[in-house]
Amino acid sequence: MDYIRQLNAFDNWLEYNELGAGPQLLWYKLMAIANKSGWQSELSIANTRLQAMTKTSEKTLINNRNQLIQNGLLQYKKRGRTKAGVYILSDLTGNFTVKTTVDSPVEPPTTGNIPVNSKVNPKVNREVNPSVDSTVNPSAYINNTKQNNTINNNDHDIGVFEFIQQSWGKPPTGILQGALGSFIQSWGSEMILFAFQLAYENGVEMHGLKKYVVTILNSWTQKGIDTLEKAKRDQENFKQQKKTNYTKQKNIRREKLPSWVDKPVEDVPLEPEKQAEISRRFEEYQKRKMEEAENGD
Repeated sequence: MDYIRQLNAFDNWLEYNELGAGPQLLWYKLMAIANKSGWQSELSIANTRLQAMTKTSEKTLINNRNQLIQNGLLQYKKRGRTKAGVYILSDLTGNFTVKTTVDSPVEPPTTGNIPVNSKVNPKVNREVNPSVDSTVNPSAYINNTKQNNTINNNDHDIGVFEFIQQSWGKPPTGILQGALGSFIQSWGSEMILFAFQLAYENGVEMHGLKKYVVTILNSWTQKGIDTLEKAKRDQENFKQQKKTNYTKQKNIRREKLPSWVDKPVEDVPLEPEKQAEISRRFEEYQKRKMEEAENGD
C-alpha cells in the first residue's frame, strides 16, 4: 500500500459516506501503524494500546471499530481474552466500491471485547477476502517491542491529523482535510506539522487554517525554504526582527524640552521707585486716551 494514496482515497470516500470523528481517528491510527509495520497484511494490536492512542474507553473503541467493519474499511478477528485481536485494513486504492448508504447504527456493546463478524459485504470491496483465516501466522504479528516503538516514535503523517484534533478540538474536515494529503506529499509531514504549530501559536481559527497554512507555504517557497531546519531558523529570525523593531520604536529620539518647562523662572519684584514710575506712566497714558476720546480725535 501507499500511505499518501490511502489517505487521499479515504478523504474521497468520506465525501460520499457518513462516518463519525471517532471511527475516522481510529482508521488514521490503524493506517499509521500499518505504515510503520511495513504494510503487514495482519496487525495484532491490543485494545488498551488503541484506547491510549485514540483517548477513548474500551466501549467506545469497540463501537468505532464496528462502524469501520460495517463500512467495509476493516476486518477484525478476536483471538480470545489473552491475545490481542487481528486487524486487516482494506486497500482503498484498489477496486473499492463507494458505499452510498450508511449501515444501521452499531449497538453499543454491553460487555468487554465481544466477537465481531468479520465477513465483508462484497458490494463494498470485492478484493477483500470475505473471511479471515483462523490460522494466523504468528510471524506476521507486530511484537510488543515493535508496538511500543510505533507509539513512542511520533508518526509524523498521522501527527498532523492528531495535532489538529487535539489543538482545535475536532479533526480536520471538508476542504482542509482534502488538502492535507497534498500538503504532506509536497512538503513532508514534519514541515506541515510545523506550519500548523505556527498557526496554533498565532491563534488561527479552524475556518482560517487552510488559508493561513497556504500563506506560510507560499512564503517558504519565495524564500527557498525546503527543510524543517530552514523553516525553524526563518521563524527565529522573524521573532528576533520583531523584537528588534519593538526595541527601536521604544528608543525613538525625542527632542529635549527646555528646562524652564519643568522649572519656570520665578517673578522678581521691582524696586518701589521703578514700580511707582511705571504706574505714573500708565496713568498718564490712560488720561491721554480719555481726553482724545472726548475731543473726538
